[in-house]
Amino acid sequence: MPQNSLKIFSHEDPEVAPFIEELKEVNVDRSYYLLLLTGPYIKGKKRFLEKMSSAFGRTVTHTDLRDVVTPNLKETQKNIDDLFNSLTEDDYLLFFSNGDRLCGAYTGFTYSKTRYVTPQERYLLEKLKNLEKIVIFDIQDEDNIDNRLKRYTHSLIRFRKPRSLWKRFTWKMDNIDFHGHTFTSKRPLRETGGLKN
Repeated sequence: MPQNSLKIFSHEDPEVAPFIEELKEVNVDRSYYLLLLTGPYIKGKKRFLEKMSSAFGRTVTHTDLRDVVTPNLKETQKNIDDLFNSLTEDDYLLFFSNGDRLCGAYTGFTYSKTRYVTPQERYLLEKLKNLEKIVIFDIQDEDNIDNRLKRYTHSLIRFRKPRSLWKRFTWKMDNIDFHGHTFTSKRPLRETGGLKN
């Protein structure tokens, strides 16, 4: 089981730019690098992914986890296997939107906030071990992250709501439709296909 020292910072921190440069030097031979983007500020996430694409000189391969993770374990496993088998060397930056779909449910106790890993999540995380790529999960609610996912994660960037009224207005407009959206960039996201349920 991976035991990473989780690095957490905000998208507003000045260390974001050097962090992207550091990622370019990460050795993923026989391994992977997992980055979580949490919070509701979607425009900030778009910009970050565009910066990643530009810095690496690669497109970002986008997969919507709603098309992969289903309540049926065998179906989910097949979807995950098909996805991983379709990846090529060019698919180096993998972005998974709707990462909350992957996370476990609350316990049956009203006041419990303990998250438990689902078999679907466990299977996907196990498949990451020898992926040799940079993997990015978009998770809206950080409270959805269970301990197992945290242990696999190397870094987490929080994308909180903008502070000014004008930025909050534009933030709401930009958040109307994000998941499944192809970002406007010189290097647009590459959509994976053939995984519709």
